[in-house]
Amino acid sequence: MRLVWVVDARLPTPLCNQPVFDLRGNLLGIPDLLDPVAGLVGEYDGADHKEGERHRRDVAREDVFRNHGLEYFEIVGGDLRDRDRSAARMRNARARAKFLPSESRAWTLEPPPWYDVPEHLDDYLARIGRSHELVTT
Repeated sequence: MRLVWVVDARLPTPLCNQPVFDLRGNLLGIPDLLDPVAGLVGEYDGADHKEGERHRRDVAREDVFRNHGLEYFEIVGGDLRDRDRSAARMRNARARAKFLPSESRAWTLEPPPWYDVPEHLDDYLARIGRSHELVTT
């Protein structure tokens, strides 16, 4: 999905799996893709997301993001086979986004004191002496 975003839709490089918080420090969610400039969340939902409780949680999650001023789009299983259609969905969602300045947003990327920022894979591999295993392209 990220490659379609960057290569086909030609949108600015998104943040991936970036925690998003409300202004009181509550975790809103960790979207698959985030364009913080536009205020746009992109999610990939495979077949496992359409089953009962999981689907209910996904719908509630979308509502939480939208209620905090974030535009939202979803790519579902099979959509990425039609890269043009997926890219158009991404561009259309970005065109609907609010592009609010940070002081006007109801969300932030600044983690609250209670939030333990997960260690990045690069840092973990370096810490255990296996950074030579990183693959760069």
